[in-house]
Amino acid sequence: STVTRDGQEVELRGKGRHDPCVLPRAVPMVEAMVALTLVDHLMMQQAQCELFPNEAAAEDLPNPMGKTARRQGGPVHQEPVASGP
Repeated sequence: STVTRDGQEVELRGKGRHDPCVLPRAVPMVEAMVALTLVDHLMMQQAQCELFPNEAAAEDLPNPMGKTARRQGGPVHQEPVASGP
Protein backbone atom coordinates (compact mmCIF):
# COMPACT_ATOMS: atom_id res chain seq x y z
CA SER A 1 0.00 0.00 0.00
CA THR A 2 1.05 3.62 -0.51
CA VAL A 3 -0.28 7.13 -0.02
CA THR A 4 -1.42 9.81 -2.43
CA ARG A 5 -0.15 13.39 -2.45
CA ASP A 6 -3.07 14.28 -0.20
CA GLY A 7 -1.96 11.70 2.37
CA GLN A 8 -4.76 9.17 1.77
CA GLU A 9 -3.79 5.50 1.91
CA VAL A 10 -4.42 3.60 -1.31
CA GLU A 11 -3.57 0.14 -2.58
CA LEU A 12 -1.55 -0.25 -5.77
CA ARG A 13 -2.92 -2.73 -8.27
CA GLY A 14 -1.43 -3.72 -11.57
CA LYS A 15 -3.84 -3.69 -14.49
CA GLY A 16 -3.39 -5.78 -17.59
CA ARG A 17 -0.90 -8.51 -18.35
CA HIS A 18 2.38 -8.38 -16.46
CA ASP A 19 5.24 -10.81 -16.82
CA PRO A 20 6.74 -11.60 -13.42
CA CYS A 21 10.10 -12.44 -15.01
CA VAL A 22 11.52 -10.98 -18.21
CA LEU A 23 14.41 -13.45 -18.32
CA PRO A 24 12.76 -15.84 -20.84
CA ARG A 25 12.52 -12.89 -23.27
CA ALA A 26 16.19 -11.91 -22.86
CA VAL A 27 17.63 -14.55 -25.22
CA PRO A 28 15.44 -13.66 -28.24
CA MET A 29 16.02 -9.97 -27.57
CA VAL A 30 19.82 -10.37 -27.49
CA GLU A 31 19.72 -12.56 -30.62
CA ALA A 32 17.72 -9.89 -32.45
CA MET A 33 20.14 -7.14 -31.43
CA VAL A 34 23.15 -9.21 -32.54
CA ALA A 35 21.46 -9.90 -35.88
CA LEU A 36 20.74 -6.19 -36.40
CA THR A 37 24.32 -5.26 -35.51
CA LEU A 38 25.78 -7.85 -37.88
CA VAL A 39 23.56 -6.74 -40.76
CA ASP A 40 24.44 -3.10 -40.05
CA HIS A 41 28.17 -3.82 -40.22
CA LEU A 42 27.74 -6.01 -43.30
CA MET A 43 25.92 -3.20 -45.07
CA MET A 44 28.60 -0.68 -44.05
CA GLN A 45 31.35 -2.99 -45.35
CA GLN A 46 29.53 -3.53 -48.64
CA ALA A 47 28.88 0.19 -49.10
CA GLN A 48 32.44 1.17 -48.25
CA CYS A 49 34.42 -1.49 -50.08
CA GLU A 50 32.27 -2.93 -52.86
CA LEU A 51 30.14 -0.04 -54.08
CA PHE A 52 33.08 2.40 -54.18
CA PRO A 53 36.28 0.35 -54.45
CA ASN A 54 39.64 2.11 -54.34
CA GLU A 55 41.51 1.14 -57.51
CA ALA A 56 44.76 2.87 -56.50
CA ALA A 57 47.92 0.85 -55.92
CA ALA A 58 48.62 -0.07 -52.30
CA GLU A 59 51.78 2.09 -52.30
CA ASP A 60 49.76 5.18 -53.27
CA LEU A 61 47.17 4.78 -50.50
CA PRO A 62 47.60 6.80 -47.30
CA ASN A 63 48.78 4.83 -44.28
CA PRO A 64 46.84 5.98 -41.19
CA MET A 65 49.34 4.22 -38.92
CA GLY A 66 52.28 6.28 -40.22
CA LYS A 67 55.49 4.86 -41.62
CA THR A 68 56.34 1.22 -41.19
CA ALA A 69 59.04 0.70 -38.55
CA ARG A 70 62.29 -0.75 -39.84
CA ARG A 71 64.50 -2.69 -37.46
CA GLN A 72 68.24 -2.14 -37.68
CA GLY A 73 70.56 -5.15 -37.60
CA GLY A 74 67.88 -7.84 -37.55
CA PRO A 75 67.38 -10.70 -39.98
CA VAL A 76 66.00 -9.82 -43.40
CA HIS A 77 62.89 -11.84 -44.25
CA GLN A 78 62.16 -12.59 -47.87
CA GLU A 79 58.50 -13.29 -47.08
CA PRO A 80 56.11 -11.74 -44.56
CA VAL A 81 56.47 -12.96 -40.99
CA ALA A 82 52.70 -13.22 -40.52
CA SER A 83 50.66 -13.90 -43.61
CA GLY A 84 46.95 -13.14 -43.56
CA PRO A 85 44.16 -15.31 -44.92
